[in-house]
Amino acid sequence: MSNTILRQWAMLKAVPREPRKIDTRSLQQLLEQEGFNISQRSIQRDLNNLSKVFPGLQSDGNRDVAGWFWKSNTAVQDFPAIDPPMALTFKLAESFLGSLMPPSVMDLIRPYLDASDKVLESIDEQGYRNWASKVAVVPRTQPLIPAVVDPDVLRVIYDALLHQKRFKGWYKPRGKAEAEYNFKPYGIVYRDSVIYLVGAVWNYDDPLQYALHRFSKCEPLDEGFELPGNFNLDEYIASGAFEYVVGDGKPFRLTALFSPEAGMHLFETPLSKDQKIVKKRDGRLQVSATVNNTQQLRWWLLGFGSGIRVVTPAWLKRELGH
Repeated sequence: MSNTILRQWAMLKAVPREPRKIDTRSLQQLLEQEGFNISQRSIQRDLNNLSKVFPGLQSDGNRDVAGWFWKSNTAVQDFPAIDPPMALTFKLAESFLGSLMPPSVMDLIRPYLDASDKVLESIDEQGYRNWASKVAVVPRTQPLIPAVVDPDVLRVIYDALLHQKRFKGWYKPRGKAEAEYNFKPYGIVYRDSVIYLVGAVWNYDDPLQYALHRFSKCEPLDEGFELPGNFNLDEYIASGAFEYVVGDGKPFRLTALFSPEAGMHLFETPLSKDQKIVKKRDGRLQVSATVNNTQQLRWWLLGFGSGIRVVTPAWLKRELGH
């Protein structure tokens, strides 16, 4: 796709419908923001030529500063152009959200993703073209190679979730033999390198977690279901469902002494809304916060090594050898 066509499409999209209008100077500024460098004279020439193709595109006839507009009775369609900002948005969405979107949705926008590649390759503006290589997401946990999920399994499960339909799946629980189940999908959760289905089987309603890479095969079913009235995915996650609850999992008040290096980040990213930090005379930070009783908390505390000592509760102090 030539740079000229992209520029002219961007220009046509920027022209307002009457009674509003826009002059060539304003169009030049808008085009510059999108990476197109062009003179006002060239813009005027383009508009004159385009008005012959699009009769609804008209000028107010002002010889000094002409204003351009679409006639109010013109059926102005959305031009199928993808301008540089839109192309960049599509490419970033593909990079960061591609695995979160149902495959059927990704199939629908595939032509836009392909067109976005061509747009970004053709424009002169280096900033748009190179932006995707300047943005990254880095996990705080130990990076692991993602578990492999069968694309057909992924498609069936995502489509069932999208349309709130049951599906038949052959699933192998950890330490057990593979078996066939009738699933009701409630939600999808990405945790580290594993994708989990949150849902129920058969006629049960209680949500459980199923790792997608443990499905060997899935088949769609043309059978809908009703979500349990009290189920909310955000609330389910907030309850600690993915934090490997220990004991009754009830929240408790944690007090621990952190070295300045280990605890400084808690000023900016607190453990809880009721967190309190007191700086001790020896420079250590005494941190108190209400936390869930989970295995994840223990892994986090142990990860600081000698940089942390639990003060209370006594049972956690003994458990961690502090």
